[in-house]
Amino acid sequence: MKKVSKSIASARYHHGDLRRALLEAAEKAPDLEQISLRELASGLGVSAAAVYRHFDGREALLAELAAVGIAQLTERFADAFDLNTPPADAMQAIQRLHRLGVAYLRFADEQPAMWRLIFGVHAAQTRANALQKSEPTSYSYLPAALQGLYKTGVIAVPPAPGDLLFTWSTVHGAAALRIGKVAAAQGEVEHVGAEVVQRILRGIGAHGL
Repeated sequence: MKKVSKSIASARYHHGDLRRALLEAAEKAPDLEQISLRELASGLGVSAAAVYRHFDGREALLAELAAVGIAQLTERFADAFDLNTPPADAMQAIQRLHRLGVAYLRFADEQPAMWRLIFGVHAAQTRANALQKSEPTSYSYLPAALQGLYKTGVIAVPPAPGDLLFTWSTVHGAAALRIGKVAAAQGEVEHVGAEVVQRILRGIGAHGL
């Protein structure tokens, strides 16, 4: 990245702007977990000391970036369906699970480095904090989707923790394989999502599948 003079940088990154600029620059890196604060500073034309006024180390920056990524994934899930509106029927319940799966796969396709970060060790505390929150988080959507299947009769019994783990593991595995360019997982994301969801439904005992 092109360097700028210290005076220009000082003018550009005032009143907290540098913190945001660091996060935005880091988000564009191909390998977030190997990122260097000094390289970020150099790319933005500021001193390393300026960076350390905002983050006391690489781990702190990655933890905050993971929080950003989890929020981005939550937004995608919110676009998939409304947590406060139950599915009207079995078809809509299945469609909600499909949209959720596609949102997950598409996030991994479009932001593979961020996807790896939010499910890696640097995001452990952020994930733990999300699970403890009373308001909806990215972890609220899959249980809601499975409950919707039960409420509309797609599955006969309430989803167990094992059903949640099986469903998440299946979609997560497909996302990882797509990132790794494994041939079996490639293809149009809507189609792959539909195939994955059909197998999930059979795996958790959906009627007529």
